[in-house]
Formats: sequence, structure tokens, C-alpha cells
Amino acid sequence: MKKKIIFHHRSFLFVFLLALSFLLYGCNEVMIPTTPLEVLENPVLSHAGGFYEESFYLEIETDPTYDLYYTLDSSEPTRNSILYTEPILIEKKTIDVSGSPLYIQNTGVSGQQINDPAYPISMIVSSTKNWVAPSEDLFGATVVKVKSFDSTENTSKTMTNTYFVDENMMERYSFPIISISTDIDHLFDYEEGINVPGKYYDASIPETGADNRTGNFFESGDAWERPMHMEYFNLNGEQELSQQAGIRIHGGLSRKYAIKSYRLYARSEYDEQSAFNYQFFEDKETELFKRIILRAGGQTYSYTFMGEAAAQSLLKPLDLDIQYSTPVILFMNGEYFGIRNIRDRLDTWHLSIEYDLNPDNITILTGYAYLDDGSSAGQSHYRNVYRYINVKDMERSYHYDYVSKRIDLDNFTDYYISQIYFANADWPQNNVLYWRYNTSYDKDAPSGKDGRWRFMINDVDAGFAASWGGNYPEYDMFERLSKESWKTGDLLMFMLDNEKFKADFINRFADLLNTVFSSEIAQGTVEEMRALYEVEMEEHIKRWGYPTSYIRWQAYVDNMKSFAKERPENLIEQLTEEFDLKGMSDITLNSDQLKGYIQVNRLNVNDTYVDLLDGSSWAGRYFNGIPVKLKAIPLQGYHFAGWFDENDHLMSGDIELDVDPADDIELTAVFAIGDPIVEEDALSVTTILIYASVFVISSLSITYFIMKRKIRA
Repeated sequence: MKKKIIFHHRSFLFVFLLALSFLLYGCNEVMIPTTPLEVLENPVLSHAGGFYEESFYLEIETDPTYDLYYTLDSSEPTRNSILYTEPILIEKKTIDVSGSPLYIQNTGVSGQQINDPAYPISMIVSSTKNWVAPSEDLFGATVVKVKSFDSTENTSKTMTNTYFVDENMMERYSFPIISISTDIDHLFDYEEGINVPGKYYDASIPETGADNRTGNFFESGDAWERPMHMEYFNLNGEQELSQQAGIRIHGGLSRKYAIKSYRLYARSEYDEQSAFNYQFFEDKETELFKRIILRAGGQTYSYTFMGEAAAQSLLKPLDLDIQYSTPVILFMNGEYFGIRNIRDRLDTWHLSIEYDLNPDNITILTGYAYLDDGSSAGQSHYRNVYRYINVKDMERSYHYDYVSKRIDLDNFTDYYISQIYFANADWPQNNVLYWRYNTSYDKDAPSGKDGRWRFMINDVDAGFAASWGGNYPEYDMFERLSKESWKTGDLLMFMLDNEKFKADFINRFADLLNTVFSSEIAQGTVEEMRALYEVEMEEHIKRWGYPTSYIRWQAYVDNMKSFAKERPENLIEQLTEEFDLKGMSDITLNSDQLKGYIQVNRLNVNDTYVDLLDGSSWAGRYFNGIPVKLKAIPLQGYHFAGWFDENDHLMSGDIELDVDPADDIELTAVFAIGDPIVEEDALSVTTILIYASVFVISSLSITYFIMKRKIRA
């Protein structure tokens, strides 16, 4: 067997680094295991972690003076582990789940003996209610952890590889795979396991509804973070990431469900890589994450499972901070643990990376100004703004302007419209999250850096017909917000007293009902998510028993699609009643997209999510009596020539135009080659243009007549 020679010249350096680490992190409460000095050269494994279609023997190389110890149960290798003396057979693995469930909890029975965790971990009961055993044996992987030891107990780093063997392994899964491996006690021990009811479960509390939020899995904070190793495999079976990190349970009430969500922490205490350096979301350029979530569907776990991810995916074009989603297959200590969704963790680290901010200067609040992270000064800032809105007459422009410098009202509007569209039944009494960069207002600063409050979408499980809530497309959120005494709901009602804000709110609602919330786009999103998940749902259901069947899952998704189809018309009726509106009219807009495009309110007609009728035309419905703002935007090398009606008559030469859709309207924005003519070089005349029954009285340049004739010839 090949051996390698190692020179021991780095001991002093590692002693120094260890001492420095103690000084820097000695007071950290995170459970970081203490290990001997990791100064030895790492062992070399003959096969990389990943996908294999047939069995093989794994060989391990190291210095001949070292001892090699390895484990196959995901635990950290020690001198008590298996001594490596010959190649290890890696073959297809099946997890036998024919045995009895293993309970790690105090059930209140006198004289009960608490069980120690044991494999298969898939048979350990991870909830106190409605746990379901796997319906058939599970696919498994082999986790190999190996470490070198010398005679003075110096060690190498632990090398970890997960091997998946199946004759059809390259086609077996349609999602990437995340393999998490850690000591079984970190997850399932009665005292310290984060995945079980354990010693913190109180059997005397009823299990109804939201009652009995007890159990180890409800504990949180640094003390309940456990060390683990995470590997990420792409669809080709290539190991893209392999690093030590921390793991915690994630969620609120969903912590008590059998299928759990996890939060992963990248830290320098665990690994040389202090972040997850990978582009987890293909439609998002971010490649740096301090924390990510492996979400198990939250409250949608027994319904659509992917419904919340589908809902948030609709919001990507909006001015919102949202959680992107990528589905993966999770293996825990080598056992199939079903589907999870990689999600952004909305915290100060996330915001600092997305907006290039100092994380120590960000305040995040929940509910009515409850401090989630940041400073009490930031908390006071929001409370003062809320009190101002509450006591001042928002009809007055002065007070409106004051608020607009402290709350990002474009973001604010998109946030409330989204929650109303989804008919989120678990909002605004819950799931309210917002943030601010702690600085004075700067009107020239980019979004997020300007010192204004912004709202984040972090949980719409109970909306969009994704689970138990928001199942009715006719649900009236305006009635809900106006009758209940929730401060977050009151905030919108106060702002709607201002006529400018109300008009902007109604127009923005129409913008979104014409685009991302239209029946066609929303239904299409649901169908895309169905197609993405359905190939994996049957195996997931066999593992967890939720949803109760594949057929039932399809029915839940159908319900989402029905909601997406019917919600827009119901909202139009509710908006009409709430604001005493006078019907709607169609606005049709045309332009040569190669020369320029049109902006409608805040909507750019050339955006990818806007459906052009024939490549140059767009039509939308808007409320009568609410002026719609149009703006012609020429591309480089062109200039705006004028607005023309459907009869080819010049309506205006102004780039920006307010249109009151009292009736159906069709307008064309015409763009011409070259720079616009400077105003002082044009001969201006005041005239009356008569075109059939159309009368336009304005100050027009003769240049426009010439331009019109040349362009329309």
C-alpha cells in the first residue's frame, strides 16, 4: 500500500493558532468539540464522495507511522473507532425499517427507562404527535469518516465522504443532494439531541393545536447548535461543497412536526471556510451565505409541501426581500430524509451580503417593534414612526412626506399587496419581519442603504391555498385588516387616508394583477412547481407519511391552482367595494421594443415577466378615475418622438403622461433614431389640432409635425 512521508514542522504554528482561537472564541456558547491538535497531513481516500453505479473498495493512504481510524456511523473517529487495515467495501445500502419505533422521551409513565438512540435513525420518533413510520425500506448511503493519529495523539483533520451506490444512481434523483453527518447523540440523545422531544418534553401538557411547545426541538440559541459535516452534490454526483458547520432546528410551531427544518451555520470555529461559498439559487447571483435553511415545508408539510416556495417565487420581480428556494434531497447520517428546500435565512448576515452593509448596523424587528436583532435605538426609531402615523392626519402632504422619508413606501406597498393577494391567514398577527440600516435618510442612496424601513416576506405557509389557511379565493383581507386591532394592519389603514398613497396603492395592485398575480402567470407557477416536485414526492411520502398520499398531494396542488385562477377577479371586486371605484378599462400600449419601451406606473413593459401580446404590444386593466402614469423610455441611440392614438394621431410629445382610463385606450410610444432636438432650436407654436372627433390643445413644436410625417410615411 502506498504511504506518504510527513514532516512535522508546523506544531508551533498550530499551538499558537489554538491559543488565539481560545482567546477569540473561548466564551462562545456554541457546542464546539475539543480535539487534539490537527497538525498531521490529511489521509487520502481513493474515491471522491459522490454517485457510483456499482460497488467498489475504498483505499485510504497516510504516513506509514500513523494509525488510521474510521467510522461508518457518522461519528467522529477516535482511537476507539475502527482501525483501518484493509480496503473498505462500499456497496448499495438499504435501510431496514421493519423494527419497532424508538421513543426518546419521558411519556410520564412511572419507572420508564429512557432509550438511547440507535440506528436506523429513521425509526426514532422525532415528534410527540402524529409520527408515522416509513412505509418501506429506505435508500441509504455510506458515510466514511477517517482520521490519522500519531503516537503523541496529534491528528489530521477528519476527512468525510458520502458514497451513493445504485445501478441507476445518475438518474435516481432529480434534485441535488445534501448529506449531513454528525454523532447520533447530537440529534437524538435524550439530554442533548436537538431532533427529539427529549428531556424538555412535558407530557402533562395537552397536544392540541399550538399547545405543548415543549421538547428539545423547541430549544434555541447557541447552546442548541450542534457540529456536523455538510456535503453538497450536484445532479452529476459531484461533491461541490464539503465542510464542517453547525446545525440547529428551524421554525416556530413546525418544530414539533415529525419532518423538521434545519438551519445550517458556517463559522470559522468549525472550518477554514467561514461561509458557504456556493450559488445555491440559479436565478440569484449570490455565492456567499453565512446561514441557510433546509426547510421542510413548514405548515405546508402535510399539504402541498412546496406551496410556500411557489408563493415566494411569484414575488421575485417585486421590491421585496424574499427567500429564494432550491429543492434538494436530504440524507441524514446516511439515511434518506426526504425533500428539503434550501432557503435564504433572513437575518443581518443575509442583508449585509445582499446590500453590502455592515451587519452590526442593521436592526431587524418582528411584530410590533419586537427586537429580533440590532439595537434598541433602531427599535425606538420604528416605534416613533408608528406613533407619528397613528396620531397625525395622513391626509396632509407634510405628514405623508415625513413618513416617506422613514419607510420605503414602494416596498411597503408591494409587501401589503402580496399578503392581501395570498390571503395569508397567519398574518398580520404573526410573521411580520422588517429591517432598517441605521443611518439618516439619504434620498440619493440606493434601496436598503437609504435609512428607511423595509419589509421582508418570510412565511406565507397559511396563504395561496398552500396549507390550512388562505384556501378561499374570495377571502376578504380588507375586511380582516379593518376590523382587527393588529398594529401592522392598522399601519396600512392609516396610510390609505392619504389620497396620493391610495391612488398609488390601487394602481400598483392593478399593475400586479395584470402581471405576476394574473391568473395565467400564477397558475403557470403552480404547474411549474408541481412538475418540479412530483417526480420526488412519492418517495418522500413513503418516508414521512405526509402528505397522506400522492393522490392527496395532487389534490392539494389543484386547490392552489384554483386559488391562482380565481383570486384576481375576487380581488377586483373587493378593491372596487373598498375604495368605491367605478369599474375598469383596458389600456393597450405599443412600442418597438428594439427602440424603446414604456413604463406603466412602476411596471416596465419590457420586463421578462410582462407578457407581450405580439412582441410589441401590452394590454392591462386599470381602475377608472385613478390616473395611470406612463413614461416612454428610449434605448441608446434613439429618442422619444411622441404618443399616438389608435388613429395615428399625435396625442402628446411629453415623455411622461398621465392617463385617466375612463374608457378603453390604445397608445403607441414612437421612438426615432438619433438625439432629440434641443428645445431652443425648435420653432414652437401654439395651435389647435383637429383630428376627426379628437381635439388636442397644447404647445407643440413644429418639429413634431415633421417627425410624425417622416416616421409614419
